[in-house]
Amino acid sequence: MLAGMGIREEIFPCERQEAYVQTEWSKGWGYAGIGYREAARRLTEEKLTFGPSIDQTGLAIFFIQRHRVELALKELLVGRGFDIRGIKSQHSLVALWHACKELVGAETVEWQQMDSGGELITVLNGADPGSYSFRYPVDKNGNENERPQFINLDALAEHVDNFVSLIDGYLAYIEESQQTEGEYEDEMTREME
Repeated sequence: MLAGMGIREEIFPCERQEAYVQTEWSKGWGYAGIGYREAARRLTEEKLTFGPSIDQTGLAIFFIQRHRVELALKELLVGRGFDIRGIKSQHSLVALWHACKELVGAETVEWQQMDSGGELITVLNGADPGSYSFRYPVDKNGNENERPQFINLDALAEHVDNFVSLIDGYLAYIEESQQTEGEYEDEMTREME
């Protein structure tokens, strides 16, 4: 502990320094996802340096990657004005995916392009349906969590990156469409005056 400082002041200092995390830059679902992406990427890149502890660290990496998918789905929903509090199980990737499908529209061209992400949702949900299997050794009832025997962290990273890019692409498309529509409406209003 630094002289004259309590633990709180040490961990959460009042003055900005380059080495400190600046939390004001991490607002919103998308920015939270960036942090998880960077943590997962760096840990995955360094996986061989962990030695035997990679087995334990790998569980944390899996959780981080799964959480990235959850945050991307929530970013899509919230970004489109959907109230996620209406989803019974807010950590269920399947429930979030179905809400996205309803919001985007199952018959739309946009959903047809995004639907390829459904396989990853199915795989991740099968391995960790409630976001607990890789965080805790036991479930809510005290039973040992069942997990796949092995995890290919590189394959996981690739598929999660592709999924998040799919969601980001859709959100960029919607933002651009709304901007174009707004510009068109402004132009029409000016012409009518």
